Amino acid sequence: MTSTPLAARVSTPATADRRRWTTRALRSGWPPVALLAAVAAMFLRHYGVSPRETAVFATFVILGCTVPGVLLWRACRGGSRFAAEEMAAGTALGHVITVLTYVPARWTGHPLFVLASPVMVITVFLVVPRLRRYWRRTGDITRVPLACSWGGAALVGFVVLSTASGFFRQHGLTSPGYLRPYVDLPFHLGLVGELKHHMPPTQPFVSGEPLYYHWFAYADMAAISWVTGIEPQTLLYRLFILAASATSLMLFFAIARRLTERWWAGPAALAIGCLAWGPGMYSWEPSLWAGLLLRDDIAWRSPTHGFGMMLFAAVVLLLVDLLRRQRPGVAPWALLVLLLLGVMGAKATILPLLLAGLLVVVAGGLIAGRRPHRTAVMAALATLPCLLFAQLVLFGGTSDGMVVHPWSLFGTVGAEAASTPRPTAVLVIAVALVTMFGRGCAWVGALSLAFRRQTLCDPPVLLLAGIGGAGIAVAITLRFAGDSQIYFLHGAAPYLSVVAVCGLRAMLPERVDRRSLIALMVAAAVGVAVITMVGEAGGASRPTPEDAVRRVIGPFMLLIASGGVCAVGLVLAGRRRPGLRSLSPALALAFVCGLVLPATLLHARQMVRGLPLDPSTAVIGAGTLEAGRWLRDHSRPDDLVATNSLCGSGDGCDERHFAVAAYTERRVLVESWRFTARNHSIAARRGLPDGSVPFWDRPRLAANDAAFHHPSAEALRRLHDTYGVRWLFADASRDRPAAGLERFARLRYTAGDCRVYELTN
Repeated sequence: MTSTPLAARVSTPATADRRRWTTRALRSGWPPVALLAAVAAMFLRHYGVSPRETAVFATFVILGCTVPGVLLWRACRGGSRFAAEEMAAGTALGHVITVLTYVPARWTGHPLFVLASPVMVITVFLVVPRLRRYWRRTGDITRVPLACSWGGAALVGFVVLSTASGFFRQHGLTSPGYLRPYVDLPFHLGLVGELKHHMPPTQPFVSGEPLYYHWFAYADMAAISWVTGIEPQTLLYRLFILAASATSLMLFFAIARRLTERWWAGPAALAIGCLAWGPGMYSWEPSLWAGLLLRDDIAWRSPTHGFGMMLFAAVVLLLVDLLRRQRPGVAPWALLVLLLLGVMGAKATILPLLLAGLLVVVAGGLIAGRRPHRTAVMAALATLPCLLFAQLVLFGGTSDGMVVHPWSLFGTVGAEAASTPRPTAVLVIAVALVTMFGRGCAWVGALSLAFRRQTLCDPPVLLLAGIGGAGIAVAITLRFAGDSQIYFLHGAAPYLSVVAVCGLRAMLPERVDRRSLIALMVAAAVGVAVITMVGEAGGASRPTPEDAVRRVIGPFMLLIASGGVCAVGLVLAGRRRPGLRSLSPALALAFVCGLVLPATLLHARQMVRGLPLDPSTAVIGAGTLEAGRWLRDHSRPDDLVATNSLCGSGDGCDERHFAVAAYTERRVLVESWRFTARNHSIAARRGLPDGSVPFWDRPRLAANDAAFHHPSAEALRRLHDTYGVRWLFADASRDRPAAGLERFARLRYTAGDCRVYELTN
């Protein structure tokens, strides 16, 4: 008999404790979050963000948004769920508080007073005894299963970093990387500078023009820039959307989990919403034009959309709870109103979708129970004043160029498919059928709910279905400048993906035996084989305008016929094997998943390689960043700048130059009028493209042109005395100014193709 050494006996309990601690830590959900944060930090470092900037930004978000937001979320919501949900919802709420605090702080000339709100919230929750308990998690605490926590983190990291990589490659922070950005990005950067120095804001690109726009995202970035000292360009091009996108995806995960009470629903909703493409029935366009309809990088191209979707997801998550509670209490309603105030100015497309979803819940209650859903009515009444305030005050009561133009979105897709600016009506109809069929396959679970009355009548499911249906209806009915009606579809798509997961849960059996699993795999394999055959039959070359209709509708009809044959086979098999009859809905679902699988895998492979660079780029003159920041550092916020970087004639002008206002953070006499409310109104009234509207103030344009092309003491005096211009920003890469400008204005700075002049009395 051998005895155990004393050292081994002594160390055994400690080793067991360490093992238990390690297991508990791995199951807590924190390791995947920590790993994702570390990978993101290294990713940002690779693309020019210093570790200090990343750390300072993260510190502000955690202490200024997440911590106070989580405390308020716990106190008002009456309990917690899993930690990642609380952190994401609290972060969104914290951003709302930041914006609502920054507006009066900037208005009174004390922007750093934005720190008062997080300091006050944290202090109150430390001092008040009844509130101290919210520093700890309370209520029904749920731990995320290990596979779901790591799988969810992997999906979030993959989607966010893959979409960011393509954007980062095109948008450098220094020369020459910043010189060819996506055409709208300098516009967004200019508005961040405007909100950093002025409240209420106006259009910085046309002096004196009102800003009727959803500008809360820019106010949020301006506040962060004031507190952290991080350049607005770094926030916009790197940090802000990265964090907002990750938060949004985590909230979608939580919404799917809450609706279905299944953990697998969270990763499934993210996979459907971010990866799933329609059946790739055309080898020459395997994405089924998803790149035009549902772009992966939409949040990077439109920071207002990325910010708005984060806040919208927090609103929906809260409404899921409210709609299922009998007596929710006052505190959750206060939380909802606070979030609605943030959504109000985050994105113009959100509140109409939310109100439509709530009205669907009210109508569903009337149909099912002959009385409206009380909570939905109250939520709609809370939403309506915010919608009216946004429309009448923030957006000035303007339509922003919105017109009723059914199928215009599919006209854009048809023009891309046939490489023609004027697709025929037949081609537009064909594209509409094929595209809607493709998205229907990706969201097949949502369509199945039409046959699942019990699940469909669940008020939160009705809410999301109403949001999705409204988004699709508006996107295919209206037309905005630059096809901006697409943002309604982008705003609805995540919720349709969640509804699709609800349908999957209703269709899939609770338990699947070996035979059923084999049958499901065979059905999916048949779907893969059918779509592969159809794709090969469609030809590899792009269609011409002459054969576009045949090339679009032919493979579609072949796919429908093949699907019909498979359906008949399924019915016959069910008659011979009664055991398959109950599995028929799941088999049909597996077949559709097989149709979608090849294009989805192709999509994932493209995301791994990095999204392609966007061809719609603006050209910025070399030295604009350096000259702009010099001017910003040597001028006052109210100083007015004139520049030659604009479309001089306005005839057929579509240059959209915003870089001077963007990098100087100063208002410009006239730089670009493309995105002003007046330009959209004139274009809609005259039936012109937005880029063809001439500037309405011809004397101002003539005075600006004379200063750069016919400089004289009188021309510059008029610019200074009549319009209040203090600085001239000349960019020789676009329009070389006349010689002799130095005789009438003092040259202060030169960088690349840019020169900065100061006008003196």
